[in-house]
Amino acid sequence: MKKTFLISLVAIFVLVLAACGNASSGRPANSPSDSGSTGSTPARDQKGVITIGYQKGNTLNILKEHGNLDKALSEKGYKVEWKVFPTGTVLLEALNTNNIDFGHASDGNAVFMQAGGHPLNYVASESPYPKGVAIVVKEDSKIQSVIDLKGKTIGVTKGGNQHYLLLVALEKAGVSLNDVTIKFYKDAAEGLAAFTKGEFDAYGTWDPYLAIVENTLKTRTIVDGTGNSENRTFYFATKDLLNKKPEVVKMILEELQNADKWANENKQEISKILSTELGLDVAPIQKANDRRTFGVQQIDDAVVTSQQKLADKFFEAGLLSAKINIKDAVQIDKSLIPNNVK
Repeated sequence: MKKTFLISLVAIFVLVLAACGNASSGRPANSPSDSGSTGSTPARDQKGVITIGYQKGNTLNILKEHGNLDKALSEKGYKVEWKVFPTGTVLLEALNTNNIDFGHASDGNAVFMQAGGHPLNYVASESPYPKGVAIVVKEDSKIQSVIDLKGKTIGVTKGGNQHYLLLVALEKAGVSLNDVTIKFYKDAAEGLAAFTKGEFDAYGTWDPYLAIVENTLKTRTIVDGTGNSENRTFYFATKDLLNKKPEVVKMILEELQNADKWANENKQEISKILSTELGLDVAPIQKANDRRTFGVQQIDDAVVTSQQKLADKFFEAGLLSAKINIKDAVQIDKSLIPNNVK
């Protein structure tokens, strides 16, 4: 019976990863459904194509489905082409090679890319999402707090948001890295299987996989990102787009904020849309959306400081090949920020 249950759980995650893509997926999809506009009326005077990279289930995916950006840019003579990517790393590589003009990636993806010597141009940030990342244990575990992780095995993805959360939480609790065993899993399916079989005493994961685990297994959260990790996603643009078409960048951010406002007011509808996009049951998507606030934010000194802490922590842990300065990649012209973004 247990074996059948485990196989079913892993099958769910395999389907999730097939929908979302994973780090080993390689190239971005380029099918007709993933590129091209969402059906807006062609502009009379075509100024060119703006290519936007996105990952399924995130805010740019919502913007794409809402269609307001396609309409707004079409009225200015631009056509929008959407390209879906399996991971933030692959998306940033496409941005770095000018295969897309604008896109998003996680805080961790960004610092690894910058540490690798690749230029980045931060434009704005999503609202923080601290409850979307957590370290969990099975409900019957004797582990009650981070201190109890001493002598235990914790599973995380190497350099992932839950890896950073673990490093911060251990340091706060006064638990040395030498006192725990950290095991890396390559994707959510592998992580769930190992956690279910007891290979991990504690399991670090993130939404929507966190919500799936919570809806499937009896778990208890030991620590989440609250007060530990802002768990941000950032928006990036090419130098060419910033320098040659700043008005487009401003419009993207404005319409992104408009779509996010709509998303906050229509979370059930958003959950259904993302459920279809991801090929997931709507329940975990709704659970994940209920604990987050959609929105675009300016990158101020506090956000830079938070991102720098993440980069420094990964460097101290030997994960980054070089120490980086986040400010080097944050040279934002304030005129690019629309009035509806604070």
